Amino acid sequence: MSPAIHNPQTRGHEPSNLNTGKGGLERALAAHLAEHDLRKPQTFRMRVRLPKNGRGSALLAATDRMWVNLKTYAEGGENTLHAHTNEDHTFIVLQGRATFYGPEGEAVTFSRNEGILLPRGCRYYFHAEPGEALVLLRVGCVVDVEASPWTRTGSDGEPLPGSSKENKSVTTEFSDEYFQ
Repeated sequence: MSPAIHNPQTRGHEPSNLNTGKGGLERALAAHLAEHDLRKPQTFRMRVRLPKNGRGSALLAATDRMWVNLKTYAEGGENTLHAHTNEDHTFIVLQGRATFYGPEGEAVTFSRNEGILLPRGCRYYFHAEPGEALVLLRVGCVVDVEASPWTRTGSDGEPLPGSSKENKSVTTEFSDEYFQ
């Protein structure tokens, strides 16, 4: 076992590199993979700064095929219908409430300790409900290891970076409060 418990760094929503499609999670994951022996267990603390505005993320643990992070939203969410074409992933609400929407306008609202599994190619978007900051545990897993796990497409099938204007990304401003 790894003796030290990882205390994740909370990052604001970082711009994606439009040439590679890679954004903040991808850069954090690359750094994490370079620093850790992926044959050994990883320990982590679920602690993340809460945003006053925008959204944040803290990578907790990862391998080359799977990643676990905490996502935080002051408001909004993943605001444009999209799909991850090479990643199965799940969201579990740890604080606040989130409404997830499907391509036909269908909606379901989740509260603490409720969640959703989204298979690759499933189109969705979600919003944080008003009240307290939304905190989600997000676990993702690449499907085809030969292809990029970062392929994210909009409803038109074209690439849609998560931090793009089209996805209604805003600059993150953090509060002094933490979820832990």
